[in-house]
Parts: sequence; C-alpha cells; structure tokens
Amino acid sequence: MGVTFHTVPMLLLSLLFVLSSPLYAAQKTIDDTRLTATQILGRYLFNDNRLSKTGNRSCALCHAPDLGWTNRFAKVPDINGNPTTLNTPSLLNSVMLTTFMQRQPHLTTLEETIKLPLFSLHPPEMGMTNALLLTRLQQVKTLYEPLFRASFGDSRITTTKVLIALSQYVATITDTNTAHHAFINGDKTALNDQQQQGLALFTSQRLSCSQCHNGPLLNQPQTNDEPYFNTGLYGIKNKAGIYNYPSQEMGLRYFTQQPFDDGKFRIPSLINVTNTGPWGHDGSFHHLEAVIDSYAEGGRVITIGPNTGDGRLHPNKDPRLQGFTLTTAEKKALLAFFSSLNTRDMSNDPKHQNPFCQIIPLKTKQDLPNCIAPFPLKK
Repeated sequence: MGVTFHTVPMLLLSLLFVLSSPLYAAQKTIDDTRLTATQILGRYLFNDNRLSKTGNRSCALCHAPDLGWTNRFAKVPDINGNPTTLNTPSLLNSVMLTTFMQRQPHLTTLEETIKLPLFSLHPPEMGMTNALLLTRLQQVKTLYEPLFRASFGDSRITTTKVLIALSQYVATITDTNTAHHAFINGDKTALNDQQQQGLALFTSQRLSCSQCHNGPLLNQPQTNDEPYFNTGLYGIKNKAGIYNYPSQEMGLRYFTQQPFDDGKFRIPSLINVTNTGPWGHDGSFHHLEAVIDSYAEGGRVITIGPNTGDGRLHPNKDPRLQGFTLTTAEKKALLAFFSSLNTRDMSNDPKHQNPFCQIIPLKTKQDLPNCIAPFPLKK
C-alpha cells in the first residue's frame, strides 16, 4: 500500500489530529515517537480486549511483554475456558521467522498468521468474525478513526487495515542484543567462565545442540532448511504396535496427513528461553532442566497417565537425538549459557506499554496514568 507525494500533507494533518485528540492526549506519558502511525494503531489494537468475542482477552494477554511475549499457561485456554493443545510461542523476533506457527506450514506472512488466532473458531482463541470486529471498532470512532486516518490516509476501518497494523506492530517486537551475541561478535568478556563452558557444550559433538539450534535466533538446522522435527517427547504404542504422538496434537501430521510427519514441530528460537516457560510444544515441561534431561535420554519416557509410552522408540524421532551424559556441573554450565541468551525486559518500554486499563486489575501490574477504560466483559 503506497503513499503518494500528494497524500503526505493529509497524513501529517491526520497524525496531528490524532496527537491533539483528548483520548490520545491522555497517553502523553507514552513516547510514541519511535513508532510509525501504523505501528501506533497496531499497539492499540494489540492491547484492546474488544478484539475478542467475549472481551476477556487481548493479544497481549497471551503475548505479554513482561512474560517474554508469551504467558505462563501450559496450554492457553480459549475464550470459553477450555484448554487448547499448544503452548504459546513467544512473539519476540517473530518478524525474522519464515514459518510462524509450530506445526502449520502454510502461514508464511505475519498478516496471514494473525488471522488464525483472531478468527479461529476451532478452538475459539479470540472468536471474532469480520462483522463483529468492524462493529466493535466503529463503536469507538473517537479513538480509532483518527488512528486509522493517520495510518492510511482515510478513517475507514477495515479488516485488512487491522491486520496490517497488527503485523507492523508485531514487527517492532525484536531484540537479539544478548550476551551470547556480544560474545560471538568479539566481546570475549560478555560471557563468564561458566557460560563459556556451557557454550562449548552446546556446540560440542557430544551434545550437538547447535545442529538444530543454529543461526541468529538459534532455531535453524545446520544441514537443511527443514524446520520441523520430532524430538521424541511421546511414544504411545497403539494396538498395531505403532508409536504415535497424542491424537489431539499430532504436529505437522495434522496438516499433511502423512504418518512420517507425526510428532514434528517447528524448531523454536532459544532467544530469551529461560524467561518463556513452560516449555515444549504443549507446555509439558515446567522446568528447563527437564528439557535437557529429555534430550540427554534421547527422548522422554512417560510411565503414568493417558500418554504413557517411550518417545525414544517413535519411528519419526530425529536420528541425531541419540542421548548423552552430563555431570551436575555441566548441566549448570548449560543452563548458565541459556541465561546468556536473555534479552531486556520490554514491559517498561514506552513503545510497548498498554494504553488501556486492565480488565481485572492486578497488584503486579500498574496501569498508565489516565489509561483508557477497557471494553467490558461480555457474557
């Protein structure tokens, strides 16, 4: 969507109108000068719970800046309180990805990807429809029409514009300024001795973690471009003697219908990994040490419950996962290395503060002065 020379004065006038409006003036404590007009609009939409059918969540509920742009649910409940099948990936650096969902290969742009949680009905993550979305935003014209005018040159609210604004805001959620990156870029003081030992283990032939966790985000395999792997988390033996993942979440197989894709999920980025638990595609690891243990065993063995089985025996498990041994000191060193991948806390960054008051006030969070009243919960 291009902007011609003749529309520039109108855009500037529109942005000035937004900045001078009473609702926007209430946000004068927020420094938006580092965001474009479209990213500003996206920030409002991202934090607005009127984007969910029942008004009980915003995008920021599941992707909270103070929780590493994810949340602390193992599996996020849908708008009706029913658990979904997947853990929520962090949005940090998602603009740098080529495949955005954990096991859905066809979503290759942020705009298309955002449609899924917004409009999905199975499960109803946000539960919206096009008509309801537009009606909700048009009901607060004094807030949104100036923001749309500043972003697009006219105040007409459309779903396409909503998706553009949200995707452009999500694209601002980036940070690879970690101690690890400083170290590999030449600052040999960036990692302490224990972290350097952990890095050596991480890249060693014995552990071979970097075979799959390579590249700027530590999410790229070294040998090919295939982003989906089975890491042996489940091996449920059926009556025919075949090992499978749980039927409610088969990974890539759900979309390809191919048995050889059973249990395959996208390699996650390890940036900020210590701050984004619980871990695993389904949030079934509540301690990072347990993730390491699973890899050390060459897969996970579950002895009780409906998922009882031996993930080490799953036929799709990647052959590079052969297991390894670690001393207590080595495990601590590996965890110390993971801490060197931490990024800064963005929750106090003016670009990412919530302009709306909380739906349910929490003692651990503080609303901005003169925050905008949230959309009321619906039955």
